[in-house]
Amino acid sequence: MKDFFVSYNRADRAWAEWLAWQLEAAGYSIVIQAWDFRQGGNYVLDMQRAIESAQRTLIVLSPDFLASQYTAPEWAAAFAQDPTGVQGRLLPVRVRDCQPTGLLAQIVYIDLVGIKNRDEARERLLAGAASARAKPDHEPDMPTPAPGRPGAGPEPAWPPSLTLAARIAASVFWRIARFALVLLGVALAVLAVLAEALPAWRSESPARLYLAALLWGLGVALASEWVLRRRVRTATPQGSRT
Repeated sequence: MKDFFVSYNRADRAWAEWLAWQLEAAGYSIVIQAWDFRQGGNYVLDMQRAIESAQRTLIVLSPDFLASQYTAPEWAAAFAQDPTGVQGRLLPVRVRDCQPTGLLAQIVYIDLVGIKNRDEARERLLAGAASARAKPDHEPDMPTPAPGRPGAGPEPAWPPSLTLAARIAASVFWRIARFALVLLGVALAVLAVLAEALPAWRSESPARLYLAALLWGLGVALASEWVLRRRVRTATPQGSRT
């Protein structure tokens, strides 16, 4: 019983032979058309014997493989024997950019696309071909949390200049908002009172009425701010002022 039957399209023969060579060098037994199907034999029977005599089928994934009508029965036979993938009888190895569809899309493949280093490709192939757990030989390094992510600790403090600018902006905003609310509230109240007390102004000189209400509101708002400032200065200890 062979370990692997290598299924491939003829356009990927070079890849298939390289994969088979690496696996045999690592101690696996291989059956592959390029090496084991000899002249004078019956191709269909040779293929049948190869599929039946191998525990697992390695397919060389490429656009040509997916488009070929002859390679589909080869991987379909392995899929039928292990539809849930528990036994790992079907092992796809992607060697050229392509996207499997249908049932084949559900099977995790070894991806060698874009890998130019021979040793790296070989290690990835053998790691994927191994049926044992992929536990590393040595203890992994403890991850260092990236800044700004959960567990990364407090964010770095803002520069003092930005912190000061933010405080000043917030203080100015709330002062303006408070001043505007007092001015508007008093102006509306005064406007209502004057409209009732001086009906002639409301009908003959509405501009005077609005101006008077605005001036009252402005005066009260300024007075309120002055009182608040005095109270803050009185409540603040002398030594804490800057």
